[in-house]
Amino acid sequence: MSADTDAITLAIAGHEHRDWERYSIDSDFFTAADAWSLSLGIPATAIPDYVKPWAEVQVRLGTDVILTGRVDAVRRRLAKGEHRLELHGRDRAGVLLDCSAPVLARRELTLAEICATYLRPLGIDRMDVQGGDSRKKVTVEPGMSAWEALERAAELAGLWPWFTPDGVLKVAAPDYGRAVDAELILDTTGTKNNVQDLSLEDNCQRRWSEVTVLGQGTGDEHEGAQPAIKAVARDAEAGFARPLIRDATHLETTAQAQARANKLLSDSIFESWQAVARVRGHRTDSGAVWEPGMHIRLLSPPLGLDVDTMLARRTLSCDRQGGTVSTLYLRPWALWLPDTAPKAKHKHRKKGGDCCTCDLCAG
Repeated sequence: MSADTDAITLAIAGHEHRDWERYSIDSDFFTAADAWSLSLGIPATAIPDYVKPWAEVQVRLGTDVILTGRVDAVRRRLAKGEHRLELHGRDRAGVLLDCSAPVLARRELTLAEICATYLRPLGIDRMDVQGGDSRKKVTVEPGMSAWEALERAAELAGLWPWFTPDGVLKVAAPDYGRAVDAELILDTTGTKNNVQDLSLEDNCQRRWSEVTVLGQGTGDEHEGAQPAIKAVARDAEAGFARPLIRDATHLETTAQAQARANKLLSDSIFESWQAVARVRGHRTDSGAVWEPGMHIRLLSPPLGLDVDTMLARRTLSCDRQGGTVSTLYLRPWALWLPDTAPKAKHKHRKKGGDCCTCDLCAG
């Protein structure tokens, strides 16, 4: 698409604004409240009354909605020969992250009860919960944010919460059965390159060889009381001894502790490898807007890469120096939430290398 038809539009209070000097629009699967910022030079006159904190906004790329949220801050800067306006905000998760969950007489709630009791009063009225065991109850502690309560309940059900671009709260597992959405190629001798630059990191700082979860539960309607809960998950591919022990007092059963241990271990493998690619424009070759959760094939012979990856985060940005760029953060495919997500046909693999052989993938 052309730059004119793919402009960034901010819709606010029935008005639309374009022609920004710079912008940055983030979307991260694993960080609550996607942030956005827009900046432009303005005449030395008052800005419209409707441009204010807490105003609802929708951000579009061409005709595609890419974020729904609110304004957090309005900043103005006046200097010699310059009067600048900056708008900063987040998607609809912002209010859940900022506000505390109400203190109720009942402290043990299911995912559905948390959605009805904590989220709807904060204006979250469109939700889509898919799969998992949403009957399991979690303990909501006083002072916990609404997002923390939601995240805890979703994790216990084997799911994860995020907001779609049009403002729907989705609680689901990743879809590892989806086809490849795009290929990213960077080869020093090739002619099909569509990546400006690519960086790769292998990091053992937060990778564990063994994860142990301890707890003490009173039981629930499915299992009796278990005074000494212990669950262990191991990564046979780690190649080093780096044990981790976690005390999870909110877990009630051995099955919950095992799921927690599995997730901690899979997260450590997932977070130990990352590729960051910068590409021109904000769309794939097929015209789709870059969006977290996409299945991306990454090819770079000089780095020994021929891998399936998950787009975990993307930042759409534009300024006078760098032009229109998307920064894509890629993680291993099919390692996150392995207990709930459907088994993938392809695992994270370096060219000529072996698949992960941890407990999570061996089955």
